[in-house]
Amino acid sequence: MKNFLAVVWLASCAWATPADLERANELLSKGQPAEARTIAEQELAANPKSLPARLVIAKSALAQNDIQTAHGQAAELVKAAPESSDYNALFGLLLVLEDQAEAAIPYLEKSVDRGVAEKKDADQMASFSNTLVTGLHQAGQTPMALKRCLEFLKLYPSCGELYLSASRLYRERSDYQNALVMAQDGLRAAPAFSSLYASLALAEAGLGHKDLSEKAYQQLLAKNPELAKVVRRVLDGTRKDSAELQVEVK
Repeated sequence: MKNFLAVVWLASCAWATPADLERANELLSKGQPAEARTIAEQELAANPKSLPARLVIAKSALAQNDIQTAHGQAAELVKAAPESSDYNALFGLLLVLEDQAEAAIPYLEKSVDRGVAEKKDADQMASFSNTLVTGLHQAGQTPMALKRCLEFLKLYPSCGELYLSASRLYRERSDYQNALVMAQDGLRAAPAFSSLYASLALAEAGLGHKDLSEKAYQQLLAKNPELAKVVRRVLDGTRKDSAELQVEVK
């Protein structure tokens, strides 16, 4: 589920790059991280101070699940530009993926603060915010994670990921009514975000509404068969409703 969080995050981050790296970013956006990484590594070999090249390598490595390389490049980026919201967000995300959520929180907090100062757009800020919520939750600060998530939803009311996180956090405390409300509100605000049908099905099941839960499940199955397989197992009682929030990396 962690890698699922890493897919949307990368897709939502748009950094300016030199002309010679535009092709690498295009390849990365098309799901060709190996090709993108080769171009960026060549650029870094020619110009060891190229932060854009390091960024492409980090993003490509993350897409390839090469967390060690991604971590090393992201650490260099934060060292070179410690005030960058993008670099702090990337390094914080990697720490979360490495089960170092406590260490990630200062970087994720800084990414949100600096993102506001840099006037990042709403989609970017929502992505930074959701990663912070995930980090807080995985660090055992679940009440704070929910508090911040609800605060962020007021600022970014079209972010499907934040509704998904809020619904999950409510389910963790067995507050299925509010979990349902979050899923329903999320589908109204972001109808294309199909993962919310999973939250809807699980919240309805928690409330004992089997017919409504099955209806939501069938909607999920039509839109996201792979996620539906996981949800089916939860609904059938063969898998625990995971306490892990999703950090997506497209």
